[in-house]
Amino acid sequence: MESLKNYRLIIMALTGIPVLLMTDSQYGDKLLLGYGQEFATLLVFIAFTAAYRAYPLRIKHVMLIGMFVGMAGELFLSLGLGMYHYRLENVPLWLLFGHGLIFALVFRISHKPWIIKKTDVIQNTLLLLAAFYSTLWLIWANDWFGFLCAIAFMVILFSAKKSRLFFLIMFTVVCYIELIGTATGCWYWPETAFNVPAWPTSGNPPSGIAVFYFVFDAIVFWVYMHLLHPKTKLRYQNSILRKSS
Repeated sequence: MESLKNYRLIIMALTGIPVLLMTDSQYGDKLLLGYGQEFATLLVFIAFTAAYRAYPLRIKHVMLIGMFVGMAGELFLSLGLGMYHYRLENVPLWLLFGHGLIFALVFRISHKPWIIKKTDVIQNTLLLLAAFYSTLWLIWANDWFGFLCAIAFMVILFSAKKSRLFFLIMFTVVCYIELIGTATGCWYWPETAFNVPAWPTSGNPPSGIAVFYFVFDAIVFWVYMHLLHPKTKLRYQNSILRKSS
């Protein structure tokens, strides 16, 4: 029972994500009389509320910031740049809560004691899986855009030692979400990056698209430390100075 408890959050994510995305698919929409996306929003809102209540104040702040930063990114990348397109050519409202929930999920998994104890093994395993997946997607789907994004992800990853486990888990979660989201038709990616003919060909989804979460998290933490909690920024800078001295 104890081992099952350790994996409970992962099992919930593995089963909950497909249920959510199937709800917002054309099949779920038919089953729910045309209200699939609205029902998906309700499901994510309930999950977000449960996670929000379970976290300390600092994580609640990050989740709230992530909601609006993530939604702004969705509007800019999807509707503005045409990087990807949702089923109804909109940006679903459930994404407002979804981005904060993804952050909470990855943060909670990466801070599980049994995960921390096996950090090296888990990091090496996820790194190999990421490299294998990106290479396989390049060969099978001619996914140069995703492969280049994966390379950028790896380069940044090796300079982010403290957050390496967090971002490798984030990469894995994002890949899982993308594969199910595109398979169910909730969204799709053009055949070339940003639908520009001269740009590299892209898979549906591109394999290394989680690199954009580096930007997302960097903005979230910048807002958190500079605008809401400047004292946290000072403590962080002082800890770096102590380690370098």
